[in-house]
Amino acid sequence: MLKRNIIMFFCYMILLGNGLFAAHPLTTDDVGIVDIGKYELEVGYDNVKEEDILRNHSCGVSFKHGITDKMDVGISLPYQIKPKLTEPLGTTTLGLKFLLIKDIFAFSINNELGSKEYFLNGIISKNIKPFDLHLNFGYEASGDEYIEGEMVYSAAVEYPLEKIDFVGEIVGRENEFENWLVGIRYKLGEITAVNFAYGNKDFSKNNEKIAFGFHTEF
Repeated sequence: MLKRNIIMFFCYMILLGNGLFAAHPLTTDDVGIVDIGKYELEVGYDNVKEEDILRNHSCGVSFKHGITDKMDVGISLPYQIKPKLTEPLGTTTLGLKFLLIKDIFAFSINNELGSKEYFLNGIISKNIKPFDLHLNFGYEASGDEYIEGEMVYSAAVEYPLEKIDFVGEIVGRENEFENWLVGIRYKLGEITAVNFAYGNKDFSKNNEKIAFGFHTEF
């Protein structure tokens, strides 16, 4: 039971970021809001290995809709591939995002439905040609009055070209560095792309992440 709870928690943390945050493979969010009346669909697959945790194969589907020119709403549904669980389909996560200062600052809140856990995230984006830079600073509540929440931070950079975007990020929690990631997005059109990324914590095979994804808007 303990091992299963650890795996489910780890899967939830990965897919919460990949499902409702910035375009896959980044977990760092940007200030962009889905256009009003438009939709965004994203599918991600993650192959993760951490010390003392079995190699984890999981995927997730995210669907967003623009409500106003300053707000969108999204849902994310995780699915555990390996190790196999009795209930591989996870609980839906709901996310709301609000644009407070155009092209500069946004705020989001994410919650796994039926749970008291939530994640509050402040988002700053800045274009310094030719790079797009993003900074996130958030608070993750445990949902348990006896367990303190944690501060979470991340920073990402994107280098867009005509057909390919090069991306990278670092992620940390409280005073601890968590991981880094580098990847590419290959653009199939103006609003559709596939991506691949590799992440690690300490340059060892005991702490690595391989990710694939698909992103489109309509």
